[in-house]
Amino acid sequence: MTGDAVVQEVGGRPTISWWQVLRVALVVGWVAWACLTWWSAPREATVEQARADIAAGRLTYYEWGNGWEHDSGPVSAFPSGLEQQDGPGPMLLWRTTDGRRHYTTVDNDSVDGEPPAEDGTLYSRPEATRLDQELQAYEPRRPADPPVETVQVGLLIAGTLLVLWALVSAPDPVTGTKWFWFWLVSGVPLGLGMLWWLARERPWRPRAEPRFGPPGRENRLRWWAGIGIGILAGFAVSLAVLGLRGLLGADLVPVVR
Repeated sequence: MTGDAVVQEVGGRPTISWWQVLRVALVVGWVAWACLTWWSAPREATVEQARADIAAGRLTYYEWGNGWEHDSGPVSAFPSGLEQQDGPGPMLLWRTTDGRRHYTTVDNDSVDGEPPAEDGTLYSRPEATRLDQELQAYEPRRPADPPVETVQVGLLIAGTLLVLWALVSAPDPVTGTKWFWFWLVSGVPLGLGMLWWLARERPWRPRAEPRFGPPGRENRLRWWAGIGIGILAGFAVSLAVLGLRGLLGADLVPVVR
């Protein structure tokens, strides 16, 4: 069996090829990952909401920090935690029983009227200390953390391995070389490069003949084109996310960390 055809005749009846199964698995996995990523993206909240989640027994995980550990722009493939520091504050990140993440800044001002340090470090204040004491007292009844982040990372790793395996084992692509698609799939955020590859190359269908340039050489896009298009597409996706966030609000279009 080759990887070129969607169906093959076996005993007069069509059978589904492994390429079609892989296509469905990748698309379904991407949809599941995208939904989990949107659902669990951290959304800004308030100290009052944190206390309400504590009182209702909804808080399953929390951490204090000085800011985001990976602040790479509007989109990021991996969940991000906070930069650790000694003592509570100024930023609190927590998860709830529904798998969502929230964050808030506690005592985001100076200490005793003094300005923050020159490096921009924010200091903890009594409010952060009181909230941390409430969190410590809440520990004995804190429920188990839902495995949303584990499933999200697992889907990402599984999808990455499947795409790499497909690129290596599939026939040579038509639009670009395998290295072109490797860099494009890697460079376009939110897995959109993979969808582009699935829609453009369609390796589960009979292949078209490769295109040839004027000198008789193959006119397929090379690895450097994949890097360049991936970078440009990354900027375009970031701008689109920022525009949609300004139009629809941060709750519907959160920062993907």
